[in-house]
Amino acid sequence: MGDGRQLVPGVVGALVRLARGAAGGAGHAVAEAVRARLRLMPEGARAVAAIEAGPDDPRARAELTAAVTQLLAIDRGFAQYLTTTELGGPTDPTTVQLRVDPGKPSTVQLRVDPKESSTVQLRLDEAATGARGLAARRSNTAVIVTLALVLITALVALGIHLGSRPLLHPNGPDFAHAARTIRDPAQVQGVLPDAAAMPDGWQVASGPRSGTGSGPDAPCLLPDACDQQLAYATVTFSATAVPSAQFTVATFASPEAAGRAFGTRLDLVDARGDATAATIPPIGDQSAARTRGASTAELVVRVGSTLLSVHYEGPGAAIALPGLTPFARLLTERAQQAAAGCTPDAVFHGTAA
Repeated sequence: MGDGRQLVPGVVGALVRLARGAAGGAGHAVAEAVRARLRLMPEGARAVAAIEAGPDDPRARAELTAAVTQLLAIDRGFAQYLTTTELGGPTDPTTVQLRVDPGKPSTVQLRVDPKESSTVQLRLDEAATGARGLAARRSNTAVIVTLALVLITALVALGIHLGSRPLLHPNGPDFAHAARTIRDPAQVQGVLPDAAAMPDGWQVASGPRSGTGSGPDAPCLLPDACDQQLAYATVTFSATAVPSAQFTVATFASPEAAGRAFGTRLDLVDARGDATAATIPPIGDQSAARTRGASTAELVVRVGSTLLSVHYEGPGAAIALPGLTPFARLLTERAQQAAAGCTPDAVFHGTAA
């Protein structure tokens, strides 16, 4: 499937049509899902806002093209999904054949036009039935039509296009590639990097540990609504005895709850009195960094309804801070993959602190 570049023009075109307010059409529902997925990325959110402000602006289209290219290169699972949709699938109608008898060629064909995904054609191949008799033909047709209607009903009940193309609601919590709230501690733990995802020389020092709600490794960050904190996971890596980097992931019932938790986490760090705000490049939906003294630094990032932190202990925290940014990006990318319904597999890129 490559890096998904062959899909970019079609996806961008669908997003531009969406920005212009075009209703329906090929790929409309899938384009909404792509737009929701882009909004999980800072660059994608800016590109979507730009194209919606000026659908005919060449610069906005170029920015959108770059963001879509980045998304499909990062999330190969999502790119693979798009190849099965109207934005990447075949242009010929999809045909499903239901045979009456494996030894006889009589068939009814279910034909689906990708451009008109709600259209279903039932066609009996009468030429193949020959002179077997009108009564037998009618009997066979009744059986096949019944089976076909059962099949169609089942697919519609599941919210699926014929041709195995899912109908996605971009904001739904349980549909493929929608931004999902992660509740299972095992899935939250999957966001954490393992040794294979880290730079050479970094090994697990403790953990990983995970649980529901809050606990000693992840205190409640919403004192007035602890039930909004769903699950957590944490692991600590070290290169030698020092430095060490602790990764923590906490999920919340909504992006708004995670946003409040983001503020609470920073308040807790600032309350210690020796914290200093540090400048870092934008990461995720919200990001901030603090140093405390000469040996402690912390980066906090919010991605949708997930809160992430990288806590560093070691010499020269302020000097090491720029080298911690790739660690935060690694955790952010893995959280985005999990929110999109993919298995996190992002690995570290950059220079280790």
